[in-house]
Amino acid sequence: MRYLNGVYVLGVFALTGAAAAAGCGSDDAGATSSNPSGTGGGGGGDCELTNPVCTAVASDCIAVHDNKGATKFGLRMAQLTITKPDVLASGFVASLVAEGLTMNLPQCYLNGTGTFSWLLEFDTETGKLRTGGALPTDDPRAGYCFANMTVGEFEIAPTELDAPLTDGAWSGEAESLNVPIFLDADAEPIVLPLHQVRLSDATVSADNNCIGRRNVLDRTTLCAPDEEHPAFTNGGKLSAFVTLEEVDKVILPSVEQSLCVVLSGNIGEYGTGEMPNTCKRDENGQIVLKGDWCSATNAPATEDCADAYALAADYAASGVEITGLCAQ
Repeated sequence: MRYLNGVYVLGVFALTGAAAAAGCGSDDAGATSSNPSGTGGGGGGDCELTNPVCTAVASDCIAVHDNKGATKFGLRMAQLTITKPDVLASGFVASLVAEGLTMNLPQCYLNGTGTFSWLLEFDTETGKLRTGGALPTDDPRAGYCFANMTVGEFEIAPTELDAPLTDGAWSGEAESLNVPIFLDADAEPIVLPLHQVRLSDATVSADNNCIGRRNVLDRTTLCAPDEEHPAFTNGGKLSAFVTLEEVDKVILPSVEQSLCVVLSGNIGEYGTGEMPNTCKRDENGQIVLKGDWCSATNAPATEDCADAYALAADYAASGVEITGLCAQ
């Protein structure tokens, strides 16, 4: 078990370090820690956006496709700040999410990989929203397609829900949604199997380009976001739950732990010690770990039902082109 703990710690260190490096890396026009402005910066103390890549669309959130006046338009989550459960709100999982969601646009001080995309496609004429994950793209300006595939026993496809806009304000609910998290464009994604998904307290900007807005950073952070200075001000909320049985089948490849084990916060007590390390089970084959949520009632856990964990997050989103379903 000491060996497994060592693997886990090294994996966490490597992943967290990679995400930190992504926030401070150089861009394709010479931005470095000693010259953070690169092609995106302007003069003065603020990290202003001057590169045409960042300013081609007039928006408050670095939109890369102009949705102004459109009745059907797309947004991509630009930031997802997990607030619950605590074990996912910080550390390597939070770093993975931040690095993957952040676009690979160093000209705009966005130094992520951009491999994890969660799309929102609004149709104001029907009052519908289509949402789901997308395949990675080399150029975010070229558009995104909804992932349409099978990963293990999980079916990946967008779902449609009622979400009429009222002066930009909206909310919507979906019974389930399997969200693919691509860490590498050439590898299978990690699947986040969500249930009773609720998107709420969100407002789309008048130009249809933003939920939330970009924060103007300054050079004291080398124009890079951090925990105290996020890249965006969030403008919407997300809630859902995951079941322990399903997330025990989701293996985080860099550390060879199931998401169930990660959620426990104690791999020594709740992990099997095997590789990959999954959650311990009792003599009846039931997972020993108790969650904070009950899947049967979609309510806080009780002594008789604690088979899930509640998930909550805040998010921001920026305008992108959505091209439909990806070809299988």
